[in-house]
Amino acid sequence: MQYAVVDLGSNTIRLSVYDTRPGGTFELLFSEKEMAGLAGCVEDGVLSQAGIHRACQALTHFQRLARLVGLERVHVFATASLRNIRNTEEALAVIRKACGLEVDVVPGDMEAELGYYGALRTLDLRDGAMFDIGGGSTELVEVRQGQILRAQSLPVGSLNLFSRYVRRVWPRREEIEQLERAVKKALAQANLPQKKAETVCGVGGTARAVLKIANAWRGAAETERRIAPAELHRLRELLLRRDGQARRLILDACPDRLHTILPGIILMDAVCKALCGGELYVSRCGVREGYLCHRLLGI
Repeated sequence: MQYAVVDLGSNTIRLSVYDTRPGGTFELLFSEKEMAGLAGCVEDGVLSQAGIHRACQALTHFQRLARLVGLERVHVFATASLRNIRNTEEALAVIRKACGLEVDVVPGDMEAELGYYGALRTLDLRDGAMFDIGGGSTELVEVRQGQILRAQSLPVGSLNLFSRYVRRVWPRREEIEQLERAVKKALAQANLPQKKAETVCGVGGTARAVLKIANAWRGAAETERRIAPAELHRLRELLLRRDGQARRLILDACPDRLHTILPGIILMDAVCKALCGGELYVSRCGVREGYLCHRLLGI
């Protein structure tokens, strides 16, 4: 059986079509994304009409793509994009009227758990921690002996950091200092594990983009999924120089994240410093696969 799943996120809106098989296995047939940047359309906690319209346009486009492969039903879930705004019900009503779609708004702690369930498809993480840095929020999970001890969502992400503190594409030195203070404040308010984990798993677009840049920088194979926290910190320092080498690395690896990758790596480096005492693994799977398996397939 095939499923069309749309992740309506704060930075990207992504359609993923999966072919599922008996026993709980699945294959990703294709994926398409739009950089909608909804977190940049939020002012005073309200998603603008332009932002809602962007969401409707992307969803309508993805409905057409799903129908081309014979799928009439599209399963849509939203994270911080609709969860962390004051006009959630208005946005849902407009989407329902314009697209005929019901959107499942996932609570923050459940989003964290779904990210972990997705990560389990590529890493047997029974003891450790997981993080998912999105455009509008960051999810953290602590796991011991295969059980989730704590799952939480912080209202800080790569795009809302950029929108709040950066005036142009490249943050100036004083803006970098503001970003660092905001990240430090968010983590100080989090319920962090008392002990750092030997294995930490990163999921989501920011972690994958940083790993892609890291592999290009250190000449590693594209299949390499691991990075040491010390390497991550050195890469952060390199990118924050904002020189020609930094620009080339970003433009070659993830040009669509040019504006969010510096806030993203500042946040990722701080999260890893707080969580990781060993090695970081970046998973190909995350919240979408967790939603597929846990919410749709019941496994």
